[in-house]
Amino acid sequence: MKPAQEILQRLRSDYAYFASRCLYIQTTDGKRKLFAFNGIQHLLEGIIADIKSIGRPVRLVILKARREGVSTWAAGRLYWKCTTQYNRHAALITNKPEVTAAVYGMIRRMYIYSPEAVKPATRFNSVHTLDFNYPSGAGGLDSSIIVGTAESQDFGSGKLLHYVHLSEVAKWAQNKARNVLTSIMQTLPKESDIDTEVIFESTAKGLGGEFYDYYIKSRYKYEIYLDGGKPAFRCRIDDKADADNVYSSVFIPWFAFDKYRDANIPDGLTPSEEELELVSLYGLELGHISWRRRCLQNDCKGSLDTFHQEYPANDAEAFITSGRAVFDAAKVMAYIEADQPELERYEILSSTGKLEPNPQGRLKIWANPMSGHPYVIGADVAEGLEYGDFSAAVVVHQITGIQVAQWHGHCDPDIFARVLYWLGRHYNTAMLVPERNNHGMAVVLSLQNTLRYPPARIYAQTHIEPPSKPLKRYGWLTTASSKPVIIDNLIAEFREGVHGIVSKDIYLEMLTYVIDAQGRYEAQAGRHDDLIMAAAIAKFTRTKSQPAGAGRPNNYNTMEAHF
Repeated sequence: MKPAQEILQRLRSDYAYFASRCLYIQTTDGKRKLFAFNGIQHLLEGIIADIKSIGRPVRLVILKARREGVSTWAAGRLYWKCTTQYNRHAALITNKPEVTAAVYGMIRRMYIYSPEAVKPATRFNSVHTLDFNYPSGAGGLDSSIIVGTAESQDFGSGKLLHYVHLSEVAKWAQNKARNVLTSIMQTLPKESDIDTEVIFESTAKGLGGEFYDYYIKSRYKYEIYLDGGKPAFRCRIDDKADADNVYSSVFIPWFAFDKYRDANIPDGLTPSEEELELVSLYGLELGHISWRRRCLQNDCKGSLDTFHQEYPANDAEAFITSGRAVFDAAKVMAYIEADQPELERYEILSSTGKLEPNPQGRLKIWANPMSGHPYVIGADVAEGLEYGDFSAAVVVHQITGIQVAQWHGHCDPDIFARVLYWLGRHYNTAMLVPERNNHGMAVVLSLQNTLRYPPARIYAQTHIEPPSKPLKRYGWLTTASSKPVIIDNLIAEFREGVHGIVSKDIYLEMLTYVIDAQGRYEAQAGRHDDLIMAAAIAKFTRTKSQPAGAGRPNNYNTMEAHF
C-alpha cells in the first residue's frame, strides 16, 4: 500500500489520528488549534475499543465532572464518522437551543477549517443540518449530521440514524425526555452487523430522570481510577441488571483530569484528615489536594456540597449532592445495592383470586402469610389509564411493620378492588386501608357493597361533625394536613432504620421524592410516588387498627427466618 493510501486508511480507522491532523477546535484562551486528545478522551476511546472487542454495540452513558472535554470528543466523533464513510447519518441533541448552537458550532468549525484533502462536499450547510453531498444531490458521501433540542418530542421521526450524541440529558425536561429518547432509539438500524453508536453524556442533576435510569440500569460499569497516578479504566458486570441490557455506564471523577492537578505545590502543604482519606481512597497526590483546595475556596465559595456537585469523586456523590430528595439518599442507595429480591412473582386472577406464577407479574411476595399473624394493606388508587399513575398496594406485618408483599400496576378501580379483596384474603383477611380520594371511593364502595369484604377489616376514620352523631368513613383520606403526617412517620422510621421496607421499587421512588417550592411532598416531574403513598398509609395505620387483644403471635420469633 502506498504511503498516501496508508495515511488515508488510518484517517478513516483511527479517530485520535484523524482529530490531531484534521480537526480544529477553539481553546479556552480563544485560540484555534488541532484537536489533540487529553487523557480523558484517550480513555473513552479505549473504552469504546474494549466494548467493540467483545462484540457489544457502543451504548455509552457518561457521567462527568465539569469541563473534561467529553462534549467536544463526542461531537468530533460524529463528524469523523460521517465524513470518512458513505451513507452514514448522525444526530446531536442537547437540553436547550443555546447549548445545541454551541456544540453544533464546534462541528461547523471542524468542517470550515478541515484540510481540503479530507473536506467533503456539502449540499446543505444550515443552522440545523450538514449534508455531505454535491449540490446536485448525487456523487458525494450521502451522509449527514442533524441537530436539535429535547423540546421536539418526535425528533428523528421517519429518519435513519447511525450515530447519536445526547448531551446534558440530566437537564432535559423530564416530562419530555422519555418520548424524545423513545423516538430517537427507533431510528437506529436493528441489524447487529451495522456500526451504530449512542453516546449519552451529562453532569448530574439530582436523583431520578431518564439519564439517571439509563446510568443506574446499565449492565456494564466502566470505572476510571488512578493507577500509579495515571488514569486507567476497568469494567465490572452488574449481575443485578437485565442480562439483555447492552448499555455501558462510565463515571469520570474529577481527579482523573490532568488539569485538575497542580504542578506547583505550595511549600509545606500538609493534607488534613479528610484529605488523607481521599488520598487513601483514590490514590490522590499532593497536586490533586492543592488544586482541590484552590477550587473549593475560589470557585465553590468554600462549600463542600458545591464542590461535590460540580466535581464529584464518585457517582453516588454526583447524584446525591445535586438532588432534593426527602429521604436520606445515601441510605437509600445503600439499600438498593443490598437488593433483596422477592421470593415469587404472581398475577392475581380477579375472578377467582388464584395466584398464577409469572416472572413479570404485578404481585411481588417476599414472605407468605403465617398462621395467626395480622397484616395491613395500604393502597393508593389511580384512574387506571395505561400511561397514567399506577395503583399500588403494600402489605406489611401489622405488629412488626415489615413489608411482605406489594402489587403495582395499571387497572380500572373496580378490578383493583378485586385485587385488594383477594390479596387481603390471602394475608389472613388483612386490614385493608384503601385511599378514598377520587377513584378510591369506587374501590371502597366495591369492597363494601359488591365484594362484601368484612367491614371490621376495612379501615375506618371517625369524623366528629356537631351537632350530628360521629360519622364513620371507610378508607384513608389524604389531605393537605394528613399527607405530611403519614410521610413524616415514614421518614422517621426510615431514619431510625425500623421501616421494614424490602422493595427496590419503593427505594427508587424515594430517590425522586422531593419537597417542592411550597414545602409540599411530591414526586419529581415525570416520576411516581404510588408505592411510597401505599407504604406510608400502611405504616401509619397499622398501629391505629390493631385487632382487639392483638399481641405477639406464638410463632413471632420464627419470622426472622423469612427475611
